[in-house]
Amino acid sequence: MASRRISFTSDGYKLAGHLFISAGNPKKLAFLFIQGWQGHQNLSAAETLANLNHICMTYDMRGHGESEGDISKFSRADFTKDATIAYDYLKQQINGDVAIGAVGSSFGSYTAILLSEKREVCCLSLRVPATYPNEGYNEPHLAKADPDNFVAWRMKKLGYSENHACKILHDFKGKVQIIEAEADEIVPSQAPKNYAEAVANRNYLAYEVMKNAPHRLANDKLQAEYEKLLIEWVEKL
Repeated sequence: MASRRISFTSDGYKLAGHLFISAGNPKKLAFLFIQGWQGHQNLSAAETLANLNHICMTYDMRGHGESEGDISKFSRADFTKDATIAYDYLKQQINGDVAIGAVGSSFGSYTAILLSEKREVCCLSLRVPATYPNEGYNEPHLAKADPDNFVAWRMKKLGYSENHACKILHDFKGKVQIIEAEADEIVPSQAPKNYAEAVANRNYLAYEVMKNAPHRLANDKLQAEYEKLLIEWVEKL
């Protein structure tokens, strides 16, 4: 498996990432990994899928990691734009008819869902998927990003028509994996359940719960547990 650093531009900001290409014949399914809010590229999970002969790509959103930009200025709309540009970059690296799936964590899961409305995403793996109100989508996100601003709202049961991201997921035609963290202090159980209820084809939904797990993959054991669930799902696609 070979990996290399990459960079591409979104709205004039240089974004940094990694591209992973397997040593064997690439499978007809590649994956774009989308990080959580103020999180990091999940290089370990991307490398794990690359070792199974899937081309994988990670990147830092604008204002994150090694990417350019002042995070305080950017909205959810801006980060969704980054995801579409990242998708297009990955598509350019692929030879032949290869489908692209999106793998997100927390805010990255939300962004992956919105990406599926704008680009041809074949499947979605959503770990601890965060939900957000429709309001404020075009406003700077950092000012509103304190978890306390959203936790109470995320405890509410929502019909898919009440939330834009849930409506997009309802209309999505591909397979969906949702991974809940049982002890999540940021994304309470009702939030991933709202997403699960939004999936129209229940046969296309795989719902997993990481027992006693917090929101973050804070140690190697949690990372390994997550990767096991991801691999098992991918191998059934």
